Amino acid sequence: MAEVAVEYLVRKLKDRILFETDKRSAAELNSIKIEFEKLRPFLKNADWRKMMVADNSIVKWVTDVINLVYEVEDVIDKDCSRIKQSYGSLSSLVDFVSELFNYGTTSNKPQISYKSLLVHVSEKFKELEATRKHLSLYGDITKARRENLIQHSKSSHKLPLTNMIGRNKEFMMLKELLLQVVEADRPYLVAVTGNEGVGKTTLVLRVYENVQRHFDCSAWLSVCGRSITGILRNMAADFSRSHSGMKPVSNLDKKGDKDLANMIHDYLGGKNFLLVLDGLDNLDTFEDIKCALPPRCRGKVVVTTSNPAIPAAICRRVLHLDPLLAEDGLGLLRGRALLQQYVLGEVPWPSTVKLVEKKILHICEGIPLSIATMGSLLSTINLEEVENWNEVLHMLEEANQCMPQSDLIKKVITVCYFSLPAMLKCCFLYCGMFPRHCDIQCKRLIRLWVAEGFTGRELFGITEEESAKYILEELIQRNLLQVARVGINGEVVSCTLLQPVHDFIYYMSQKDQIFSVYERTHQVWPLKASHFVAIHGEIDNITPNPLPREIRSFHFFGGRSNQTGILLNLVSKVKLLHVLDLQNIPIDTLPDEIGDLVELRYLDLRNTGLHELPSSLQNLCELQTLDVRNTPVRALPSGFDNLKMLKHLLLADSYGNRVVKLDAEIMFLKDLQTLAGVKLTQNVALGLNHLPKLLKLSVGEVEGGKNSLCLSESINQMKDLNSLTIKCAWRKEVQIQISNPLDNLEKLRVGGWIRDLQMWISRLSSLKYLHLWDCMLNQDPISSLQHLPNLVVLSLSKAFKGKQISCDNIAGYPKLKRLSIFHFEELAEWTKIEEGSMEKLQILTIGWCRKLKLPPRGLESLKDLETLQITSMSLEFAEEAKAISRSSGLNFSVVEQFASQNRQQKVT
Repeated sequence: MAEVAVEYLVRKLKDRILFETDKRSAAELNSIKIEFEKLRPFLKNADWRKMMVADNSIVKWVTDVINLVYEVEDVIDKDCSRIKQSYGSLSSLVDFVSELFNYGTTSNKPQISYKSLLVHVSEKFKELEATRKHLSLYGDITKARRENLIQHSKSSHKLPLTNMIGRNKEFMMLKELLLQVVEADRPYLVAVTGNEGVGKTTLVLRVYENVQRHFDCSAWLSVCGRSITGILRNMAADFSRSHSGMKPVSNLDKKGDKDLANMIHDYLGGKNFLLVLDGLDNLDTFEDIKCALPPRCRGKVVVTTSNPAIPAAICRRVLHLDPLLAEDGLGLLRGRALLQQYVLGEVPWPSTVKLVEKKILHICEGIPLSIATMGSLLSTINLEEVENWNEVLHMLEEANQCMPQSDLIKKVITVCYFSLPAMLKCCFLYCGMFPRHCDIQCKRLIRLWVAEGFTGRELFGITEEESAKYILEELIQRNLLQVARVGINGEVVSCTLLQPVHDFIYYMSQKDQIFSVYERTHQVWPLKASHFVAIHGEIDNITPNPLPREIRSFHFFGGRSNQTGILLNLVSKVKLLHVLDLQNIPIDTLPDEIGDLVELRYLDLRNTGLHELPSSLQNLCELQTLDVRNTPVRALPSGFDNLKMLKHLLLADSYGNRVVKLDAEIMFLKDLQTLAGVKLTQNVALGLNHLPKLLKLSVGEVEGGKNSLCLSESINQMKDLNSLTIKCAWRKEVQIQISNPLDNLEKLRVGGWIRDLQMWISRLSSLKYLHLWDCMLNQDPISSLQHLPNLVVLSLSKAFKGKQISCDNIAGYPKLKRLSIFHFEELAEWTKIEEGSMEKLQILTIGWCRKLKLPPRGLESLKDLETLQITSMSLEFAEEAKAISRSSGLNFSVVEQFASQNRQQKVT
């Protein structure tokens, strides 16, 4: 972990030197940076030997390095914080340059000397160097430098990494068990068993995705080590979410176990449901879950477990997974190493490495997780050079000798971890701040990495966010992060950590106290507070003064109904915070002292109970991200134009009518990339024209007149705009005149009456997602938009007041995968879907079009159609859709839902 700590400090020193206006201070800081850079080549070897060998001398040397890093970092950050508090918001390069020209003998700017710190560091390094030589720690300077460069040529989200090898037989067996009709007076249970890493979760997930549409509702729950309350809440939410005709359940966090169980029991009554309990580790948990299931139902329950006692006690059928056969293991290793191209028969395998790969496979013992992870590591090296293979094999053999035989997965993850460049290690460990089994939203993770300074400054035209995205893709490619949810267009939306990987991060983070996660209530503050701290659950309002270390990052996950007092105590003692993450925490007040956290870069208040924000937030001159979505906040206090470092201002979701008033002169927020949920006032309309870096814009309460014209002019200047939402004021017709084709615009949402809307949209050839509601168009939108070449999702609600729609172009909607049509009140006829159009459509949803009596002609030609969902349609429409489903020979389901009743019917 010394390598991570030093790399983090060196990057911080580079930034500090860049903005230091005093030449003497800059020179002293640069000398300190050089001293730490001399250590870089030896740190990976030191960390590795500390992990492999129980040598107290190496442990002490590594600890001394980390402590020195913290000592230097605290001195520099405290000095920088004092300057900002005493002199003002020196938050950008422009501010510093301005002060440089005004700086003279009469300036009141505090003078900082780092000479004594430099002397102290130099003396410490003499001691560290002498000890290093005595311990024979070695390093390769060239290799150390090379590893700090991230290779951006590979894009993991395009890789077909979901292919399974050697499990086709088990896949078909489990699928047949779940789809067979069983007359039962209780849920039908199937257990999938096997050792850790043998592929239980992967197999069940693939089957779950394949058969999910055949059930009325479904839920996937990771249950290992979780409270029954959390399990039941997720269970209720997942079942509700999977039933598209039902409104999502709200206020689940306020319900107790009994209420949750009763709600689930009632909800599942009479339904054919599918429930997966992944990682079940004890029978008590299962008994608690079983109480929520109705005794007489058509449900199927799948349990994955490594505990052999569980299947015998609860299950009718057991599917046991053995390690892979040698041939399958070889195929998996090579396929991962060549990014699946070997499996697809595209790339030959080097013949010089067969002996090495045989040794690697022998150590992996046929366990798919181990083989896939080692293969993913090999994908990052030049496979033609045997020396690279030997380096990997040497590390794996040493881990195999030094670590317990039972820790096979841990050995492999350890090797992969130590093969990462330093800052990728930091980003990887940071993922462990999130609770177990938690899906981590990629956008959130990227913004956090940037706020923490893990990605470095913008260089060579690559933004910090783009660099963070490359890091995310690299970690996915290396099999250290798993893709949890993929968008309809194939983009990775969220990721997660497998249980063994999360356990490894927890183990590593606790060793050196750089990252700390506390998963239970503490009576007192942890004595070894770390730089990065996450609290899972509750923590008492008792914190020592002073803190053992200066904390830079704080994440709260869960907590009591009111933690304002705890927050007040926290911000009074923790002054150097970079990140304060309070998402979903039930607080209703933010203390004024929050404005003292002048180093704060990320403040997440989403889903809290806050009604207003304190005016002291204007002091947060380093703030990059502010998120107040799904809160009662309706206006921001004045002074927000002081926050010149803001990149992401997330005020309200793009759907819904809520907007937040912003009185600041946003023209000064030059770095703003995201502005979401803002009310279109005159100030905002005029200021948007001065935001060249804006990538996402969501404006509401748009009216006609000058403001809409200013909005049009601003959008015309936004060449890089990727996402745009325009929500018109109620019953106000608006004219948006945009000539720019917006070549980078992929997402467009429009709610309300906009004149000549279809004419404008028809020119947006880059669009992938289009959502229109309350537009009440006169021209058939299905026909007028069918030529858009890249459209993947089209959602229309109250968007057409005509009687007839049609898709009559043989090449219409070439990439469309999901089409939704709601509340076309006058629609009486869908004349046809021309054969060859909508050829990739997977999900078609139609609802509340009561005058539409028949499905479109040509429905049977949609070869990729998986599901037709109909809600509150006529009986004739439903019966004809079912008839087409039966007679066409296509494998799509017709799901009939009734919004006014808690029931649904399904025909496959």
